[in-house]
Amino acid sequence: MLKHLSTIEVNNLNIHINLSIGVYKLNEKDKDINKILDKAYMARSKIKGLYDNNYYIFDETLENKLMEDQKIESCMEDALKNNEFKVVYQPKTFTKSEKVIGAEALVRWYKDDEIIAPYKFIPLFEKNKFIIKLDLYIFEQVCKDISNWKEKYNFIPIISINLSKAHFEDENFIDEYVKITDKYNINRSQIDLEITESVTADENIDIIKVLNKIKEEGFIISIDDFGTGYSSLSMLQNMPIDIIKIDKVFVDKANLMSDKNIINYIMILAKRIGVETIVEGVETKEQADFVKKLGCDIIQGYYYSKPISREDFEEYFNKNK
Repeated sequence: MLKHLSTIEVNNLNIHINLSIGVYKLNEKDKDINKILDKAYMARSKIKGLYDNNYYIFDETLENKLMEDQKIESCMEDALKNNEFKVVYQPKTFTKSEKVIGAEALVRWYKDDEIIAPYKFIPLFEKNKFIIKLDLYIFEQVCKDISNWKEKYNFIPIISINLSKAHFEDENFIDEYVKITDKYNINRSQIDLEITESVTADENIDIIKVLNKIKEEGFIISIDDFGTGYSSLSMLQNMPIDIIKIDKVFVDKANLMSDKNIINYIMILAKRIGVETIVEGVETKEQADFVKKLGCDIIQGYYYSKPISREDFEEYFNKNK
């Protein structure tokens, strides 16, 4: 197959094709064509985007992953009903004042005294669209917390919350978020909705239209994982965004002794279009000093704090606000 399909001639032009092939070997128990195809797709996903291997055969590792996914899917609805998903907060700190501005809300799944890692369930929930329910659930928990903080301490930190790509299939999805903020009397300018850069590059989404609607409702908008996707600079300039979040990968790879690096150029771009910058994944004093020198506005990372419980964040915020 590889030999015959690697080059195809069209109108006397040789077109070279890099194939990604997933292989699943049928057995007598296989009756459902959709399940069979899923296994072949899973195998193919193992090598998609790699150029040193063209095929992958479904094996025991993938079988175990499939069984794990099925187990998670079988209990996800009950987990939501039983409040097994909890919100943790990772503080964000102003670089100039070292004061805490707020935090990013992150989800953790506590099941039978065990924490299920987000990487095990988030991609699956994005695939089966359960992420829409989970996102709304987490959003409401955050609004409850903000309401309690306002009443208890008279402070309202700015909280950022991730918006999964699945929401953008419905241009009016933001209406549900507005209803929840109204329910808890939340000022929407205190909530930062984070979208990944990959959403902005999806041709099936009218991103400018959707973001304008979010902005009209008063929310802050952040582009998360900036620099890892493919959004065009011209589109970025036209999007009504407030913050660019620079991905951890650029911090890890940065030469801390030089300003000739991607982070510096993103900072320059952000200032030109009038948006703030947050650098994620700052874990050491050297990294913190480095991004401060480059002019980053806000820092998020283990150097200041890991993700912590609501109670711990209350205490942390009160000490550092």
